[in-house]
Amino acid sequence: MYQQLIQEHFQQLSKGQKKVANYILATPHDVALKSAQEIGQSVGVSETTVIRFCYAIELSGYSELQSIIRSSFMHGKSSLGTYLASKNNIEEDGSFHETVMKKDALKIQKVSEQLNKEDFQHSCQHLHNAPKIYVLGLRSSFAAAQWLGFTLNLLRSDIYMIEPQSQDIIQLLNHMQKGEVLVVLSFHRYYKETIELTRMIKKKGVIIIGVSDTITAPLYRYSDYYFPLGTAETSTIDMMPVVISFLNTLVSGMTRQEPKQYEMYKAQYDSVDSSFLFLDGDDFK
Repeated sequence: MYQQLIQEHFQQLSKGQKKVANYILATPHDVALKSAQEIGQSVGVSETTVIRFCYAIELSGYSELQSIIRSSFMHGKSSLGTYLASKNNIEEDGSFHETVMKKDALKIQKVSEQLNKEDFQHSCQHLHNAPKIYVLGLRSSFAAAQWLGFTLNLLRSDIYMIEPQSQDIIQLLNHMQKGEVLVVLSFHRYYKETIELTRMIKKKGVIIIGVSDTITAPLYRYSDYYFPLGTAETSTIDMMPVVISFLNTLVSGMTRQEPKQYEMYKAQYDSVDSSFLFLDGDDFK
């Protein structure tokens, strides 16, 4: 897969070649249809840089890159297909649930060992200090984004979910200010609207905390702090246990900055009479 090739060689690429890599990951259909010269013009680099990029990821040239990308469109597996295949390969031995859940736990442990500790600490501090926090996640990222927004709202005020289908984005951007924080989630297949919104928000001086799958995902270039939680082969569905665990840890890291403040806010939240909304366990006795 071309995504895996790029990921394996990304750190060794030149600055111009990294621009090419990010463009290819964001718009592979362009590469399938356009020449190396046209791709170079779109990226803002020379045709030679595009060709050297192909050599740098150990391909024979641009033609081979095009061939691999075109083939991936014809034979590529969907996220759902990858998810189902990974479950079908588990042998039935009476403990299917245990096997699946242990695999999830191992993924969480592996990601926890690879996270950049300094970036994580800075992210928690920014979340604590931010006058406003925005959360963005669309399509496959929507459920995780909603969980994060709901949880943050239990602990502090000024939490805003970005929902382009029901908001005036121009007005929202106009009110954003330097020092505020955006937590954005984006997973393969990378939704263009998410990346474009992140690009525009970054111009406002908002601190971007990006959560995605691989180190070469499009969100990488716009994030001040970036956390890749998977691999090119991991389905978006299979990543959710890791994503929720990471978001939970991120929120916990925020509350550690000043525990008493968050305990007071949570107590105020719990003090509101919500009996008209929820059933107590005693109601069934």
